[in-house]
Amino acid sequence: MGDPACTTCTALLNEALNLTVRGRTLDGIQRRADTLAASKDPEGWQESGQFERYVQRHNCTCDPWRVIEHRSLTPQLWVEDQFQRDLHDWETRARKHLMESDHA
Repeated sequence: MGDPACTTCTALLNEALNLTVRGRTLDGIQRRADTLAASKDPEGWQESGQFERYVQRHNCTCDPWRVIEHRSLTPQLWVEDQFQRDLHDWETRARKHLMESDHA
């Protein structure tokens, strides 16, 4: 029987939870871009400050998984690429650990 307090499993679970949070952030960044793209005047909406007020109201009334992210200074493509790399790395290590350990 495997160790009930497997530190590797605990670390992998912690990483999975962190990846989930990062994934939700990516969804929120995409939701922001999609919401602006649907506007007739995205630049004007942002420049007037109305868009940020919309985001605040939306986020106060929506489900947590439908949040629109506030401004991000990190380029979205870099964040997405880094997330995909980290997710692939985590998945590879998790599968390897589960295949090599006895956690029946």
